[in-house]
Amino acid sequence: MKKLNLLQLLAVVAVLFTGSVQSAKAQTNSNHVFHINTWYMVPNQDSVVHAERNAMLKEYFTKVTMKNEFVIHQSQMTHFFTDDSREFVTITEFAKFGDIEKSFDRDSELERQAWPDTQKRQQFMNKMNSFFTYHKDAIFNGLSGLTK
Repeated sequence: MKKLNLLQLLAVVAVLFTGSVQSAKAQTNSNHVFHINTWYMVPNQDSVVHAERNAMLKEYFTKVTMKNEFVIHQSQMTHFFTDDSREFVTITEFAKFGDIEKSFDRDSELERQAWPDTQKRQQFMNKMNSFFTYHKDAIFNGLSGLTK
């Protein structure tokens, strides 16, 4: 009898846990906003330059983006198959529109923490930006119920 009650209790806990996970998953992207930034890489960069660029982007991502509490999710992608092979796209997800500006302010704070020396910080940012020519921005909102 005790064994049956324990199994029943475990089954109820499992059902409740699964339901709460599904509910949380369904709400994850509801009304979120996405900042889509498309940078255009300097043409004809070799693999050494790509490696240096990627190392700097990773350093920035680790020291700044990963510590920014307003950023829910971020993906960075390079060209695979589009009409312009110079594209470097970053998609950043935020809970609400106001978090975008808060995130930019927080990035500035985190940059100052990561590179306390103003000159070194400016050199790092200039070098990282030198891999790109120009960029364009767009902001989109998520559609509830259309997220997998």
